[in-house]
Formats: sequence, structure tokens, C-alpha cells
Amino acid sequence: MNPIVMDISRLMERAHCPTPTGIDRYELHYAHWLNERRKRVPSKRASEISHSPWFVETGHYGAISVASERADRLVSTLNNRWATTEISAPQAALLERIFAAIDGKIRWQASAEAKTGEVHSQRLRKIAHVVANHFTHGLTLPRNASFVHVSHSRLERTSAFSWLGETGRNGVFYVHDLIPLSHPEFVRPEEPERHRRRMETVLKHAALALCNSQVTARALRTFAQENNKKLPSIAVLPPGVEQSFLSPLNDTPLPQTPYFVAIGTIEPRKNHMLLLRLWQYLAERDGPKAPRLVIVGKRGWENSHILAMLERCPALPGLVIEVPGLEDAALARLVAGSVALLSPSFAEGYGMPITEALALGTPVVASNINAHREAARGHDAIFLDPLDGLSWKAAVDMIAASPLRRARRNLASGWDTHFDDLETLIGTDFSAQHYAAQRAPQRLQRLLPGATLQ
Repeated sequence: MNPIVMDISRLMERAHCPTPTGIDRYELHYAHWLNERRKRVPSKRASEISHSPWFVETGHYGAISVASERADRLVSTLNNRWATTEISAPQAALLERIFAAIDGKIRWQASAEAKTGEVHSQRLRKIAHVVANHFTHGLTLPRNASFVHVSHSRLERTSAFSWLGETGRNGVFYVHDLIPLSHPEFVRPEEPERHRRRMETVLKHAALALCNSQVTARALRTFAQENNKKLPSIAVLPPGVEQSFLSPLNDTPLPQTPYFVAIGTIEPRKNHMLLLRLWQYLAERDGPKAPRLVIVGKRGWENSHILAMLERCPALPGLVIEVPGLEDAALARLVAGSVALLSPSFAEGYGMPITEALALGTPVVASNINAHREAARGHDAIFLDPLDGLSWKAAVDMIAASPLRRARRNLASGWDTHFDDLETLIGTDFSAQHYAAQRAPQRLQRLLPGATLQ
């Protein structure tokens, strides 16, 4: 079992957050997998590599070794906070308030966190990172080791990864999307350049690039070709579904009023404005009899027009409920009780909420982009043009008037399957299979079931 060194920079900088983003979940699952893998190393072999780091954090000038004990505590703490399969008492109370607001029993107000964030704690963390990075010294990757990086965090610091060496590519990088490059209109002005540097880091050091979808894999190949960069082997390895969505709790009484759910950071790419305009129309047409819309997600960027609708449109209070974040177990219960998940995004690397909703048997109405169709994995969903407001209105009216029959839960794969496939992939000789990976994907798909090398 060859050693693996993993970058956990994102977990280090997000350790204060009460709920995870999708990429936070990835990194936590990978860190937990590596911790368990480390425990399976034979004692004799473990003593030989005990001097080598298992976890690192990327600073401004190189990598910082993270002690195994510190990583253990971090992973354990975040597992307890983010990956719980039981609804905690505070989350149960929050769900009860959400359901009471859906039924009109209480007046809902978004929490202060949605409006102000954790500015102070984030500032303190930035200061801490500046101090730590000032004293960073480079590391040498142990012989035969693979370097694993599963978030986009700090990849734009191209020179900070020079410690990996110019020869003998041995990096395994997970690429979640290239949206800042393919759809720059949906991100901050500086983000396309930052993401270009991230992808250059991946292409320079990767033996294997893991992608969450064929959509992302195609975008990465296109970027490499357009920039005359050497392409590593690429494997499409979708995320696993969280256990809470595979076996949700059903002991929280649901509201009597039908409600829809939309999940995602409040930013232009997610197309919340289409839903808010639709609910403004429903409010004017149906008044308090209109179905409810629960928007789950933190407030992102370039969203002043969306926030203006949420905070100042007089028709929406009581009908639209904004929830900054929910733990997995509570979110699964919320989605399971809804009449449908709505996902009108303009662009995605993958569509995890769609996969999760279908795992619960919850109907899905989504924009007809390739990433959403891929996330549905051939299961029934309604796909609509993200600009066709009339079609979305018709779909919402149809479902609200006669809720769709619950589909049988699909056979969604958990993270165990994901890591079984990953173990198969990292056991291959990437350099030897690179040419075949580009030219004979079907043959390699048979050799590596569950993952597709492109």
C-alpha cells in the first residue's frame, strides 16, 4: 500500500463553519478515508514511513506538514458536526420553526447569519493563516507516494506546489467544475484568472484528474487543448450520496401546506430570480393559498438584486422562506417532505441536490443542462429551459395541484462505492495507461468498473 499525502487546506480554513458546502463534504470524506487507510498500514511498513506527513496544508510558499494527531481531531470534530445522521436538538427545533412558518403559524425571518455572516471569525482565521504561511518551509514528497488534492482551495498559488517536483507526476486532483472559465459572467471579476491558475496547477502536477461528471471532464480536456497543456489521465468518479439521504429520519411531523425546496448558494448562476418572480406571480394570483418555497443556502456574491427581492418584495413574506444552512439529516428530512426539488441553475459541474432528492424519491424539476441530466442518472425528472418561466409555472402548478406519485428510491451509491473505485484507480500505473486512457475509454471502463477513464 503506497503512502498518500493529502492536502486539507480547505478543512483547516472551514473548520469554524456550522454546515458544509458540497466541496467541504468531499474533502472531509477523503480525509476520513485516508485516516482509515493509514490505520490499515502494517505496523512494520508504518514505522518505515512514520517520518513522512500524511496531511499537509498549502501556504503561500509551499506545504506545511499537519501532525496526524491534529488531523485526527479535525476530521473527528467535523464528522461529528457535518456528517451526523441524526437530527440534533437545535436542528430539530429549526425544522419545527420552518414547518410552522410553512403552515403560516409563525412569521419567518432569516437569521442574522444569512445577512451578516461570520465576518469576525473569518477575519481571525485569515490573520492566523498569514502568520502560519510566513514561516512555511517546503516538503519533499515521500518516495512512491501520491499527492491527493480534492478541492480547488489554494490551487491558484502555482509556485506553492513546486515542492511536488517537475518530474514523475504523482498528483491526484479532483476537479469539480470549470465554470469560472466557461461562464465568467456568473462569478466575481477576478475569479476566471484565479481558476485558470488552478487548472494549470492541476495539469502540471496531475497523473490523474478525477472529475465529478462527463461535463467537467470535457471542460478540462477543452481547457488543456486550448492552452496546449499536456492532459493527464481523467476518470469520471461521481460523489457518493450522504447516508442521511439514503436512510432519512421520518419522525418529524410535516406541515400540511405543500412546499417546494431549492438548494444552493444564493448567487446569479443558481437562477433564484426565476423562482422569486414565479412566487411573486403566485402570491398575486393565489394569495396565502399559494404553495411555499424554501430556499436553503448561504448568501453568496453578485446577488444584490436577488436579496432585494427576498428582503423588500411585499408579496413574498410568508410564502418564501430563506434558510442559511441545514445539517445533512435535517436537510434530508426537509427534502423528503417537499412536493418537489426545484433546480433552475444556468450552469453546474454536477447536480448533487438532484441525486440526493431522487435517492429520497422526491420529484425533481431542473434546468435542462447536461450536468443535471447526468446527475439524474437516467431517472425520471422534469427538465426545463432555465429561461422559460411559463414552463416552470406550469410545472409548479401541476405538482402543487396534484403532487407527483413518489418514485421508488433509486439505487444511489454511497461514499463506500466511491472509495472502492478510487482504490482501483490509484492502484493503476497512470503513466503507462495515459495513451490508452485517451484512446480506448470503453476498454478501460470494463477494466475499472464504476469509473470511466477518458
